[in-house]
Amino acid sequence: MKKIFVLSKSNIDLAKQEVLSLANTCKFELIDNLLILDSSKNLYDRLGLSHYEYEFLFKSSIKDIEKKTQEFDWNKIYKENFYVETKGVNKTKEFSSIIYSRLKSPKVKLKNSKTHITFFFKEKKVVVGKLVSEIDKSFLKRKAHLRPQLHPTSLHPGLARACINLSGLKKGKFLDPFCGSGGILIEAGLMGFDVIGYDIDKIQIKRAKQNLEHYKIQEFKLEVKDATKIKGKYDLIVTDLPYGKNSIALKTTELYLKFLKNTEKLTKNFLIIFPDKKLAKSLIQKTNWKIKNHLSQYVHKSMTREIFNLVLSD
Repeated sequence: MKKIFVLSKSNIDLAKQEVLSLANTCKFELIDNLLILDSSKNLYDRLGLSHYEYEFLFKSSIKDIEKKTQEFDWNKIYKENFYVETKGVNKTKEFSSIIYSRLKSPKVKLKNSKTHITFFFKEKKVVVGKLVSEIDKSFLKRKAHLRPQLHPTSLHPGLARACINLSGLKKGKFLDPFCGSGGILIEAGLMGFDVIGYDIDKIQIKRAKQNLEHYKIQEFKLEVKDATKIKGKYDLIVTDLPYGKNSIALKTTELYLKFLKNTEKLTKNFLIIFPDKKLAKSLIQKTNWKIKNHLSQYVHKSMTREIFNLVLSD
């Protein structure tokens, strides 16, 4: 089925790649912040950087939109009642009237309608879709300042979800080796992964335990460990490297390189967030990792998170 995903305009590139990774496709059409692609599964319960998921109905030039609306078979997608909205222009009444006249037993319902139809006016095009679902934004209740134990550099939960989704994996053995107070682990656990968190700081492990228990993560493993000496095999590793005043590591560059090299033995799916792009690329070149994707997330004037999806070279 062809779908429309309404992406967050705060970072369209990252939001787009999140959807493409989960849908496991590289074929798409992007019209402003509307991502159109084929997806056999609904993704609205996993995404972190999108707003809505729609079933794609048709697209048109602005000139031909009324004609195409009249010609479309609305009865094949109609269920019980309907509601029409237009985005970008104020023409809801006009299009609602056309659809009403084409339905066999039309019934309008303004709230919680079974057939919610949206006309997106974008540039010189109109994209029309039937709402599947608004993206689940319950993760907003899990922002860092709302957790029992706060850590000031913890990722926004929507970004944490997006980073996990960039792997394309939906379950498995998940590790955050610099877990801090557990922000990434919380989202991974709620998304269905078996979560493991390590940190060299005992206080952080205690904070993570309290946070994970608060959000009722059923099973998790937390240990005090040096990330450069971890052993084992993991389906996915996602981590935000420690940096600045909140990092207890005095030689962060040396720490990063040792960690990167050690992680080559641990997983095939690795997503790592650096505080500096130039440093990241110079260190990655010294390892067997290759950059599959690189995306940036602006935080504030002195901070941009550099997100690298890495794969092992042959």
